[in-house]
Amino acid sequence: MSISSHIKRTNSRIWAALAFCMAMTCSVTIISKLEQAEQREQHNQASELALMQAHTLEHKLAHALSACYAVGAFIQQNQGKTEGFAKFAEQLLEYHPGINAIYLAPGGITQLVVPASLSSVGLGIDLIHDNSRKTEALLAIQSKQLSLAGPLELKRGGAGVIGRLPIYLNDASGKETLWGIVSVVIPLPQILSDAELPELARRGHQYELWRIHPETGTKQIIDQSAHFSDKGSVRHSFSLPNTTWILDVNISNVKGFAYARPLKFGIALLLSAMLAAMTHLLLSAREQKKGLRKLVSLRTGELVAREKDLQRAQSISQTGSWIADLSTMEIRGTEQAFRIWGLGQRTTISCESVLAQIHPEDRAIALAGWQQARQGHAASVEYRLQIGDQLKWVHSQIEHDHDPVTAVMRCIGTVQDITERKKIENDLRIAAIAFEGQEGIVITDQHRNILRINQAFTRITGYERDEVLGKTTSLLKSGIHGSAYYADMAQQLETQGLWQGEIWNRRKNGEIYPEWLTITAIRSADGGIVNYVGTMLDITQRKATEAKLEHLAYHDPLTGLANRRLLLDRLQHALVSNARSHRYGAILFLDLDNFKTINDTSGHGKGDLLLQQIAKRLQVRTGKGDTLARIGGDEFIIILEDLSENLRDTAIEVRSFASAILEDIKRPFDLDGHPFHTTASIGIDLFGTSETCAENMLKQVEVAMYEAKAEGGDHICFFNPDMLNIIAARAAMENDIRIGINERQFTLFYQPQVNSAGKWIGAEALIRWRHPEKGMISPAEFIPLAEESGLIIPLGNWVIQEACLQLKSWSDQAASAHLTLAVNVSAKQFRQADFVDVVLSALDSSDADPRKLKIELTESVLVDNVEEIIAKMQLLKSHGVCFSLDDFGTGYSSLTYLKKLPLDQLKIDQSFVRDILINPNDAAITRTIIGLGKSLGLAVIAEGVETEAQRTFLQSQDCHAFQGYLFGKPSATLDIPHKTPLAV
Repeated sequence: MSISSHIKRTNSRIWAALAFCMAMTCSVTIISKLEQAEQREQHNQASELALMQAHTLEHKLAHALSACYAVGAFIQQNQGKTEGFAKFAEQLLEYHPGINAIYLAPGGITQLVVPASLSSVGLGIDLIHDNSRKTEALLAIQSKQLSLAGPLELKRGGAGVIGRLPIYLNDASGKETLWGIVSVVIPLPQILSDAELPELARRGHQYELWRIHPETGTKQIIDQSAHFSDKGSVRHSFSLPNTTWILDVNISNVKGFAYARPLKFGIALLLSAMLAAMTHLLLSAREQKKGLRKLVSLRTGELVAREKDLQRAQSISQTGSWIADLSTMEIRGTEQAFRIWGLGQRTTISCESVLAQIHPEDRAIALAGWQQARQGHAASVEYRLQIGDQLKWVHSQIEHDHDPVTAVMRCIGTVQDITERKKIENDLRIAAIAFEGQEGIVITDQHRNILRINQAFTRITGYERDEVLGKTTSLLKSGIHGSAYYADMAQQLETQGLWQGEIWNRRKNGEIYPEWLTITAIRSADGGIVNYVGTMLDITQRKATEAKLEHLAYHDPLTGLANRRLLLDRLQHALVSNARSHRYGAILFLDLDNFKTINDTSGHGKGDLLLQQIAKRLQVRTGKGDTLARIGGDEFIIILEDLSENLRDTAIEVRSFASAILEDIKRPFDLDGHPFHTTASIGIDLFGTSETCAENMLKQVEVAMYEAKAEGGDHICFFNPDMLNIIAARAAMENDIRIGINERQFTLFYQPQVNSAGKWIGAEALIRWRHPEKGMISPAEFIPLAEESGLIIPLGNWVIQEACLQLKSWSDQAASAHLTLAVNVSAKQFRQADFVDVVLSALDSSDADPRKLKIELTESVLVDNVEEIIAKMQLLKSHGVCFSLDDFGTGYSSLTYLKKLPLDQLKIDQSFVRDILINPNDAAITRTIIGLGKSLGLAVIAEGVETEAQRTFLQSQDCHAFQGYLFGKPSATLDIPHKTPLAV
């Protein structure tokens, strides 16, 4: 024992002796005072514990019940759809371990539960009408607030409480309607254990947790320690949704005084016991205070941790919460709320600062929601935030409330970033519009099982959605393509991820049709194909149009016979074939005698009818291996192949054949009930063992035909070299053309072009030849020779120069300044290397407006070197020159190249216009040309319009530009009328 200890003990004894002396008079007073002090200390401890435990339990329940708001926000964000609820709820349960289950009750009937293991318990219950549950459910609906049911016995066993939150959505008219109820099940033992309420009893503090039952008005004990007595207890209440819970706590005496100790133990023993008890009590009280401080520190740490968990949950859901003090108009919010508002790290801010972040166009919407909440109605609004150059969409829930402590009126709300959701909604809307376009679309899985189609697919194939879903695309196979075709398609999709081309498929009605199909393979992240997307376009009409144009390219539209192009091809083939077989063949050139008479007396309609009947008679006479062609006007060509190895026998056979044809033609023709007689002249040229040029053969047989005509018609004439004198005459004309160019014997005539209103919009330049000896010579006589001889090039260059000068002259007069001038350019001239320079030089030297010059090209230009032709056209187009495709429909124009050509106009040939009112074929071809022009964005003009009926028909087919005798004949001067010549 140390000296100090001994001194302390000695002093204590002295004090004990003094105490003993005073004990007789003070013992009762001291014992009483000490007992009162101990009771006050215990009461204070119980009060602090009750307050702390009540706050802890209140926080635990509030934290668990906050899951209702998170689920409610999920349902409202998804507009009442429950897709993805299970995954969301499972994540929510991880942050709320005090929750046993989450129920969704659309319309008030429980239908979904998480975790799924509880799906056998509590589903199918009508919360609104069930007698044991409807009280809190109806209270929640009426107040539009969270309500708390219980404590009550749970169906799965044990006691618990259930939070019920009504969910309201806005319908199409903006009216708020009840979607259903979210229920959160909280096991009572678990939540009490988490709040460490049972720990009070183990520490010697007895307690009782109770409430007033809302229906019976009696006391309902929620939890109670085994030895609780309400004598000397302290009480603390805390508010929960639609109820108040009360916690009573008292502390049992750990050690008490021996109030009945006999005075016989003596005042000294009594004082010693009292001093020992006081020392013990003081030390115990000190240790208890230390323990309380440690417990408060622990609870504070837990609250901080829970606050961080709440912030993390808000960050995950991109939702912040805030409270606005309506007296100061200051907002206190969470970190996530300020992050969404773009206001940095703050705790409070003025309402004006938040309003300034809202997009000016949406501030009225936000303020309306604010005013609605201030009037006591919950508000839900969506608006945009303007944060610098960034636009952000947010969704805000606002409710009116008052602080239970300060009684200050306030607004409580949430703000959620929904920018990504808005972007997805917009993308989905655009995708839906694109999906339902004009092209058919089909989406399959990797096994080509159909997953989705659009309306265009149904329109093209005839199959409805329910008829194809789950089936493979093989139901569209036509049977035309073999397995190798589809194997190549599959290989290309595997290696390149894309296949496109023309394919023949079968519609639902069995019809086989052509389509342009594009298939794209969709791959997953690991590179495997997961889907195929096919887009299809029905090209039936395009194929039909191409077939029509191709037929027109090789056949005469009036008679359906082969045209000059096809004739030359077959003649060349016949020449080569007969040379190899050493057998003779023949070519016959037939021309009607005096055909012009029927055109002049009865009209072109009767003339065309005669040509058609002659074609039929010739078809009956010719065999399958022979070729029959109409090369223009009343001229027909017949090719007879593989006749004989003997020249004399061939000549006899051909003459007999030609004589039979003449006899056929002499027979009367019935032209609409009127008999008509005519004759023909036939030239014949034989070919055999040696190859020759098809063009030369045509020239020779034509010479023979003219010789037959020279003998009076109705005659047959074989070609012989002496007939080449005719060619000499053609050579003389060629020389005259050269002289005419040098001596400026040629001139330009102009035929007006008008629009639907009859207004002159331009003219076509037509060349004429005033020969000093022969007078006016028709272009039909010298243009073909100029083409053959190459003189068309200098002649065409002169026409372009004169046309530009005329344009300049017109531009100086107000009445004609708006007119365009069309110039025909031959294929040979256009193919010249310096053609572009010639045109540009003429424009520059004349100072004419290039936009008023229109170059008319025939379809023969497109026979070869199309890319070079396009390049020249584009170069001139860049300077403003316009292009028109002349005599469209009489030749062959590839639609592929036609789309590439920088054209401005299509011109319908007069051969179609002439009988457009009586010949269905001409009318159909005209409609096709007009429709094709519209689809390609080209203007359309019709030439050869001679009657008002023709103009009316063309205008009804959407053709609004015309040229022909109805509006004026070609003349050397263009006299523009002051009034419109047409009745519009």
